Amino acid sequence: MRRVPRPPEPESLSNARTLKERQDALDFYAAWDGESKYDGYRVYKNPDIRSALEKAFGGKCAYCESRYAATQPVAIEHYRPKGEVTIDGKRVPPGYYWLASEWTNLLPSCTDCNSPRRQDLPTEEEATTAGKANAFPLASESTRATTPGAEKDERRLVLHPYLDFPEKHLEFVWGTGTVDDGWVRALPRHPKGDATIKVCALQRRGLRAARRDRLLDLIAHLESVVDAQRNVLRHPDDPELLEQFERRLAEVSRFVDDHAPYSTMCRQVVASYHDRLFGP
Repeated sequence: MRRVPRPPEPESLSNARTLKERQDALDFYAAWDGESKYDGYRVYKNPDIRSALEKAFGGKCAYCESRYAATQPVAIEHYRPKGEVTIDGKRVPPGYYWLASEWTNLLPSCTDCNSPRRQDLPTEEEATTAGKANAFPLASESTRATTPGAEKDERRLVLHPYLDFPEKHLEFVWGTGTVDDGWVRALPRHPKGDATIKVCALQRRGLRAARRDRLLDLIAHLESVVDAQRNVLRHPDDPELLEQFERRLAEVSRFVDDHAPYSTMCRQVVASYHDRLFGP
C-alpha cells in the first residue's frame, strides 16, 4: 500500500441520482426492521468513479499494489462496508449505509484483497479463507458507528491510502536470499499494520512471490548501479562511464514510480542503496 493524494471527486457524486439514492438509504434505515437490507446501491459503480480511481491509483489495488488491469476488472471497494460488518466472525447489519457513495470510502481493489477466498498464508497450516469483504476492525468495538457521523469517533485499524502513510506502519523483508524476501510485516507497536496485513491477506503466497520477483529485478538493477559507480570512481574523467552510471540510475526510477507495482516496498530498498551509494 502507498500514500495517494485524494483525487478530485467525480461529478456524478453530486448529481440528483446520487442524492436520491443516499436519501432512499437513509429513509430505509430510519424505518429499519432490524433484518432486511437496502439493495438500491448503484451510484458507486458509475463510470466516472471507476475512471477516477484507476487514474489515481495507476491501475493498482489500493491495498496490495498489484496491477489488476491485465487479468481482472477493478472492484470498487467500500473501505467501510456498506451493507453489514463482520464482527467476531458474524455478519452484523446494517453497515455504513450512509457512506455507500461517499468519495473517500471508495477504493479500487483486486479480487484477492476485496473478496473472501481460499488463501495459503504462512500463519496457517492449511489454506484458509481471507480477504477484506465486510471486515472493518476497530481498536474498540464500543465505538462502532451505526448512524451517520458517528464514524468520526472510531479508531479504525485498516490503513487508508488517503489518510495514512503506510510506510510508517509496514516494512518489507528483503536481502535475505531466502523465501522470506517479499514478506511484509507491521512495524513494532503499529496495530494498523497488523490489522491491514491480516484483513487484506497481504501475506498470501501468490502476492509474496510477486513481490519477491520484483525485488530480485530491482536488486539486479541496483547492483548494476553500484558497479557503474565503482567504474566512475576509478576513471572519473571518462564521460562514457559517467553516462552509463547516470543511465543505470535513471532506470531504477521506474521501480519507485507511483504507478509501479509494489512501489512502497521498492522505495524502502532504494533508500537503503541510496545511503550505500551517496551516504545518509
